[in-house]
Amino acid sequence: MKLLITEAEHFSAKAIADLKQQVEVRIGNIQTREELLSKSADCEVLFIRLGFAMDREIIDNAKNLKCILTATTGLDHIDVNYFESRGGKVISLKNEVEFLGSIPSTAEHTWGLILTLLRKIPSAFQHVKQGGWDRNPFKGNNLKGKKLGILGLGRVGKQVARFAEAFDMEVGFYDTKSIASNYLKFDTPEALFQWAEIITIHIPLSEENTNFVKKSMFENTKSPFIINTSRGAVWNENDMAMLLKEGKLSGLATDVIVHELDSDNRNSNPMMALANQNYNVIITPHIAGATFESMSMTEEFITQKFLEQLKK
Repeated sequence: MKLLITEAEHFSAKAIADLKQQVEVRIGNIQTREELLSKSADCEVLFIRLGFAMDREIIDNAKNLKCILTATTGLDHIDVNYFESRGGKVISLKNEVEFLGSIPSTAEHTWGLILTLLRKIPSAFQHVKQGGWDRNPFKGNNLKGKKLGILGLGRVGKQVARFAEAFDMEVGFYDTKSIASNYLKFDTPEALFQWAEIITIHIPLSEENTNFVKKSMFENTKSPFIINTSRGAVWNENDMAMLLKEGKLSGLATDVIVHELDSDNRNSNPMMALANQNYNVIITPHIAGATFESMSMTEEFITQKFLEQLKK
């Protein structure tokens, strides 16, 4: 069985060693779509990260492809329905709740974005790099006493909430599931948004959650800061850009955008345009889960999950 690791830089050495005991492992650092099409053509398994979208062309080109391994919870970079309709299997971190509870990277990055946004760190640093030393334009806000609204109190949402306690913040949440919690629970996302001064989004991307966060939810809000480390399509990006331009958001930070692997779409993204116009916007390139420790842990977990499947 031929397995190709498409993006092998800093890939877990243990995962590679374990895989080599069972399958033929090809290690790649694939840079282009054309290279991916060529090198995956005769493979039965692909171990991917987020550098490429596994669409119909790539799936059809790899005529022997039986399995796609991805150390992610979200699967919007794979045409899962099409691949499964051809008899393929996707092995991922989706629904691996117990294991994912040990992975802190996305929650930590969420807090990095919160602090960076409220303290205007990027623009202050740029000012210093240009020779300035005037702190007055970069006065920010304390976190102590602020109201943090968490949309989705799942694995990451709970981690974010625990961190908020260290900052002595008030925490509220909305979730479609019935969750026992000491945090303040809201019956609708609109009620949560009206209460919150900072909003963080931690809902999975699904058909029901596509464009879930939209402009109508921000009536009578307090111009909150908003942070998204979920997926770009869980909110309406045009609505978020409009709210920011109208002053109904104090700032926006996101680690994800819609069609983020397509450079043309990135360049025309409405939030990217506002970032370039010096609005209070921070965009990072889907790095929330990209720490050395977390990536090694998840790659090793997916490897063991795959090897268990081989035994069946």
